[in-house]
Amino acid sequence: MSGGVRGRGSDANNSGERPSGMLGTIQPDLFVRKPGVSKVGSSGRAQRCFANFIPIEMDTPDYAIFQYHIEFQPNVDHKHSRERMLLHENVVSEVGEFHVFDGMIMYITKEWEANQIIEVPHPTTGVPIAVVFKFTNRFLLDNVQTINIFNTIIRRCFDEMNLTQLGRHYYNSRGGRSVREYNMSILPGFETAIRMYEDKLMLCVENRFKMVRKDSMFQLIANEMKVCQHNRLRVQEKMNEMYGGSTIITLYNNKLHRFTRLDWNISPMTEFEKDGRPITLKDYFKTQYDKDIFIDDQPIIISEGKPKQPGEPPQVNYLVPELCFPTGLTDEMRKDFKMMKEIASHTRLSPQQRLEETRQLLRQFHENARVSACLNYWGIHMGDDLANVSARVLRPEPLIGEKAKKYEGRNAEWARGVKDGGIYRGSNMRNWIVVGPNTGNCGLLIRKFIEEAKRLGDVLKVEIGDPLPSPIDGISPNDYLEGVKSAIRKAGNETVHMLVVMLADDNKTRYDSLKKYLCVECPIPNQCVNLRTLAGKANDGGENKNFGSIVLKIFLQMICKTGGALWKVNIPLNDTMIVGYDLYHDSTLRGKTVGACVSTTTTDFTKFYSQTRPHENPTQLGGNLTHFIRKALKQYYDENGNTLPTRLILYRDGAGDGQIPYIRTTEVKLVRNACDMVTERASKLSNKEHQRIKLAFIIVTKRVNMRILKQGATANSASNPDPGTVVDSTVTRPERMDFYLVPQFVNQGTVTPVSYNIIFDDTELGADKHQQLAFKLCHLYYNWQGTVRVPAPCQYAHKLAFLTAQSLHGESDEKLRDKLFFL
Repeated sequence: MSGGVRGRGSDANNSGERPSGMLGTIQPDLFVRKPGVSKVGSSGRAQRCFANFIPIEMDTPDYAIFQYHIEFQPNVDHKHSRERMLLHENVVSEVGEFHVFDGMIMYITKEWEANQIIEVPHPTTGVPIAVVFKFTNRFLLDNVQTINIFNTIIRRCFDEMNLTQLGRHYYNSRGGRSVREYNMSILPGFETAIRMYEDKLMLCVENRFKMVRKDSMFQLIANEMKVCQHNRLRVQEKMNEMYGGSTIITLYNNKLHRFTRLDWNISPMTEFEKDGRPITLKDYFKTQYDKDIFIDDQPIIISEGKPKQPGEPPQVNYLVPELCFPTGLTDEMRKDFKMMKEIASHTRLSPQQRLEETRQLLRQFHENARVSACLNYWGIHMGDDLANVSARVLRPEPLIGEKAKKYEGRNAEWARGVKDGGIYRGSNMRNWIVVGPNTGNCGLLIRKFIEEAKRLGDVLKVEIGDPLPSPIDGISPNDYLEGVKSAIRKAGNETVHMLVVMLADDNKTRYDSLKKYLCVECPIPNQCVNLRTLAGKANDGGENKNFGSIVLKIFLQMICKTGGALWKVNIPLNDTMIVGYDLYHDSTLRGKTVGACVSTTTTDFTKFYSQTRPHENPTQLGGNLTHFIRKALKQYYDENGNTLPTRLILYRDGAGDGQIPYIRTTEVKLVRNACDMVTERASKLSNKEHQRIKLAFIIVTKRVNMRILKQGATANSASNPDPGTVVDSTVTRPERMDFYLVPQFVNQGTVTPVSYNIIFDDTELGADKHQQLAFKLCHLYYNWQGTVRVPAPCQYAHKLAFLTAQSLHGESDEKLRDKLFFL
């Protein structure tokens, strides 16, 4: 077969040679990798790993798939009925039984007559239906659509295994695990996707679980009717509150729907028009799905889906509660620690369990006669085992504390090392205020906290004086706000370095009002402490055994919020600014998203500058990005003796694959232009030439289906990879300059690697330095004494966006932006 490269600027391996014609299966606008540029690093020790991928080979090079559009006359709504009709012997005798049909389009491997009509009886009513076949297209192996068809073929294989499709994924309804207390079943299943990886097609297999309640929505409504004394309005309000936005399942067609609202104005006896004739919902379900509805007097669930076309109203489905079952977890269930622990025992798979589950699925592909026949029909050969990957483990990163004292963590965690190694850069908390209730045990806890904080100040060599106590009588949001204002007035003209608020509980209204006041209206570094956290559990006999470690974590936060830095790592890059960018949806502004940007301002990468702005659409986002970069560079310029960085490395979090073309063509250009504008302006102001800033723009993706399993002494054992494990070949993408990094250690479940896609880079750092830099930056998040999943500026941007969207709903005051006030 001739190549499917079609002039795309990419190579699929690291020698500069292109593979034999499979790049055509990738969307052209996803290509960001330059020809001949190696993405494989060299540092670290080699490690053999499995990945949750199954290699795929094609039996023949001159591969083709033929597409036919299918119409039913008269029309048949029910997709399952259509599928059954295409498996009728009248059709199978013509096109074979392993054709693939998605409800409207049929695919086969051999060319058939261009137009054909076959009569088939309706599977439920027996009424003759004319099935019209129209030839529409032919796809070769180097076509983007071929991958979509292959994924449909895998779904067909799951059908042959008698797995149940719920939404996009397939589940084993016979292998459900019961959670008796909530009358719920946990169904194990798989999410799969075929894609072109470095030099071959591979099937990614990820374990999925679906939680389905055994009580129907009608039973839950009936229970609420008893509780609400048959007050229909109250029941409607409660059901909408508990289940609004949740996913419910209709088992008659195994479809998932979004619960929008309950409507008592409609019932199964309500009539609507179908094919020009009136029909009740009850009769419709009997005709279409052969389902009897036994309760006529029940409300109807309204499910609103996405519009078919932009500007159109949302699609509406009418669902009968008697035939619906809720999925997932309610807020009440999530608060049940015992139940969540039981669910985790079923759903949190270890690497060994994942290896065994995926191999079991692979055995089914090979041993199930129907599945094997289906794959043979399509000329697809599955590999015999999971893909082997050559990974590398970067060396552990030493932390640098007081007076350049070095210490190392264990399993990428160093809680003990912070005390011994000391603080890299201390802070000033001579003048601080403590606001909190003075009733019951609260006063005692507050005094104990102050004593421990002062002791830690001596140990860590942080300037901390005696606080100004400000007791309050009540615990309402207004009591706290007035108490804070009164305390600030008492401080007079003195600068308040830190204001600690002791909260009675985790009431969100109280927390939001305090944060808004202290971050937006009256900017003072502040720390909120939940007294219940300090008190510990009641069964501890009134003594919290973890009191010291809890106060240490709080005190370390206070140091960061007042300008200190807990540690640093050695990053040998001169004149470089690192930027993290993330998004979060505002909880009060419908349709608005908060963008947050956090950038480094010093050469040791331990001081940060933060900014936020809301936006409603990509155009506004782009404008915000320009604003962020210009202001970040101005801050760097001011802090570094009127000099600009020579490199800017931007990590962009919160982007899906579908956004990559837009980011590459628009956002990268905006950042590039912003850098050039600042360079020109600085040259005019200083009357000296500034170098053009080199740029690397990297998309960081946390939600990936890829899993890396470290191979044990034998090929039958697997464990979690070590922190610092890098994968940059075999299962990476040929169109990308990408790698996967595992920065953390986990002892429960399977670690999820993070994907880095370098979509623009003229810094000339190379793959190896980018990988090392990403790992180093995962060590610089000061809210946790260990590595985090993403580079610290990204994690800071996430925390900032979250606080702004959830509590502040506005920009923080400029006085706080050079400190980590949002931790």
